This record gives sequence, structure tokens and C-alpha cells, in this order.
Amino acid sequence: MKTIKLPYKTNEDLTSVLKQYSSIVRYSYNCFLDGRTEKDTRESSKSLNNIDLLNSWLIQCGIKDGKAIQTRFKTEKVIFGGKYNLINRLKNKITKEEFQLKRLSPINIQGEELKQGNRSFKLDIIENNQIIFKLNKSNHINLELPKLRNNIKKELFRLQQFNEVKQNQKGYTYSIRLDLNNIYISFEEFKNESIELNGNRYLGIDLNPDTIGISVLESNEVIYTQEFSLKLIFNKILTEKLSSNSNRMKYFQNKLKFETFEISKSITKLARQFNCKSVFIEDLHFKGSLNIKISNRKNKNLWKRELFINNLTKRLNIERIKLYSVNPAYSSFIGNMMHDYTDAVNASIEIARRGFEYRINKNKTLFYPTLLVKHQWKETATKYTDWKKFYLEIKNLKLKYRVSLTDCKKSFSVFQQNSTSKSMVLNYVFYC
Repeated sequence: MKTIKLPYKTNEDLTSVLKQYSSIVRYSYNCFLDGRTEKDTRESSKSLNNIDLLNSWLIQCGIKDGKAIQTRFKTEKVIFGGKYNLINRLKNKITKEEFQLKRLSPINIQGEELKQGNRSFKLDIIENNQIIFKLNKSNHINLELPKLRNNIKKELFRLQQFNEVKQNQKGYTYSIRLDLNNIYISFEEFKNESIELNGNRYLGIDLNPDTIGISVLESNEVIYTQEFSLKLIFNKILTEKLSSNSNRMKYFQNKLKFETFEISKSITKLARQFNCKSVFIEDLHFKGSLNIKISNRKNKNLWKRELFINNLTKRLNIERIKLYSVNPAYSSFIGNMMHDYTDAVNASIEIARRGFEYRINKNKTLFYPTLLVKHQWKETATKYTDWKKFYLEIKNLKLKYRVSLTDCKKSFSVFQQNSTSKSMVLNYVFYC
């Protein structure tokens, strides 16, 4: 068993919660000392009138703490707060309030596999460097952590990732002790899982404000494609013409942030599922002419691009999967000319191919593929051997080349993110 001790900060005063928890611990200890059973103690604790902040699980944990103390010391009378502090209080060397604080027992919550590792606490370290204390359904308290050392960060990231499972699915058990200054996270050390990653299998990502296309390739053969669509959220924001400081806009901004993290999580799971050794993403800091026409509002105010990339990088690092950025010049045009999926997916295939050839195989001559295009463009393409010139021809003729969902000839399945009705993200999985 490994325990990590960390200081924390919070805007909430937890003194009253710890006082009530300590009352349960002392009450149950005295009950067990008198020979009462755990069932009797639990029933009689319902009559206590000073535990209104505690839910039933916190009360149960307090009773178990009291039982553990009585079992450890048997018939020996325990002085909560310590004999030394009691003497100092009797001599008026410390105040009543100081003695009461020294008598506080830390909250001690055991872990549960079927409660995502722990019923009362949720790890939110990868996204926000905090742990959420779920005091009850309506009151969640954020415990902000300090900057973590790399070795601690790596372990807690992994612990969080193991517990990002659906309710009633098995997580990775961890216990929490919480006092007024520190949080103690205890868990079994991870076994060395050596997952063999396939060097010839890789994942490409095409980023857009309201869509993210991904594709998994093996030796330049497409084996899986998917598009994540945030258009339902974007359409709500744009059609309702919400002001930036309205409550509804704040809701949608939080929703976008949450769903961005969920997409990052899903992509990491797919990369792990397919044993991809590399993931390639377009480098949107590239200064070349990308011919991307996106409204300022979508691009600057709504797009969670950096949030997505930072979160994805953290998650892939946990899995030992390397993330590479790729110059995306003409990737959308080339992808749509060569493949029959949607625009974002087509571009992701070219990003994946280019990343593997250029970044992994170091073959600079294959930055652009051989100019071979799908049937409806063959006649126009035969005049050219250069992708840039071909692109300028299509642009000058003002021809549409991006494949929309309605134009896509591939069959697909559609489902909501995490299969919940609350999600406003649609996932399109295409049949290769």
C-alpha cells in the first residue's frame, strides 16, 4: 500500500464537517467500548442532532473508525486529542477552541471498486489539479493541490485514468484521509503492465472548432475512422446569440470544456485499444497559408484547442504513446481528394500518413503523397503532378472539394458521447 500526502487549499471551511465526523467517531467508540454491536450503534446514531452535514456513508465510515480505535486499544480508555493536550487544557495553557481542534479526527473514507475507486472523492488532477470532495449530492467541495512533482503526478494521473469508468464498472480502489491541512491518498502500487505498442500502427487527428476527425492506420492502410461533432453546442450558442457574460453562455462554455476533456479521454482509449505507438496532430501554429476560413467567434472564443492538446498530451504520456505535431499544409485538400469519408476524417488520414512518413520514417520526399485522386476529380488531376498547383486550379474554379456528412458515401453509425442523453456531442463511426 502506498500513501501520498499533499497539502490542499479550499474556499470552504471544513472545520464543522470534521467536528461532526469526530463526534460520530467518539460516539461509536464509546458504544463499542460498552459492548454494543455495529448495527445497534448505527441505529442509535440516527438520534444524534449534531451531524446534519454528514451523509449516510460518512456516518458509516465514522462508525467504522470508532470500531477500529476500540479494537486497537481494547479496554484501554482512549483520550481523544491526547493526554498531553488534555492536561494543557486543564491548566488553561490552551483554549477550549484549540483543544477542540486538536481532538478532530480526520475523515477516513475507504475505497470501493464499483464507485469509481472512492464514493466520496473524485480525482480531477489531469484537468484541474484538484480533488473533489462529494459531501452530498448538491455540495461538492474543490480541494486544490499544489504543483506536483513528476513522479507523484504520474501516479495520480494513472490512478485517475483507471477510475474514469462508468458507474457500476470496476475502478481502482483508493482510500482518502482528510484533515484541515492535508489529504492522504492510499492505494495499492500499480503492477508493471507492459503493453506492446505497434510501431506500424498510428492515429491521426484533424482539429476544427466544432468537429474533430480521427483515423487509425497501419502501414498506411485505414483500419478505423471516427468523427466527434460539437456542432449541437456551437449551433445553440450561435443561434441564440448569447452574450459572453450571460449565465447560459457560461453553461455552454463549461459544457464545451467538459466535452473537450471527454473527447480527449475517448481518443486516448482508442489509441490504447489499437496499440498505437504514435499519434499525429496538425500543428496549428504553422504560419503557412492554410486557407482556413472560420469565424472569429468560433476560432477565438469557443474553440478549446489548447485545452484539448494539453489534456491529450498528458493522457497519452501516461500510456507511453508519443504525440507528434505535423505541418498541415494542404492536408484537408489532399485528404478530401483521396478519400471518401467526411472532411475532418479525410484530413486526419493525410495527417496520419504524413506524420508516419515524415516524422517517423524521416522520408522527406513523402511529405506530399503521389497525386492520385478519387474518380470525380481524375480528369482535372491528370493535368498536374503538383498538389499546390492542383489546389490553385480547384480554388480558381471555385469548386467544392470538402466532403460533408450528407455527401459522404461511407456507411456509418452515430451515437452520443458516453451514450448519455445529456451529452451534446455526436460520434460518427465509419465503416472502413
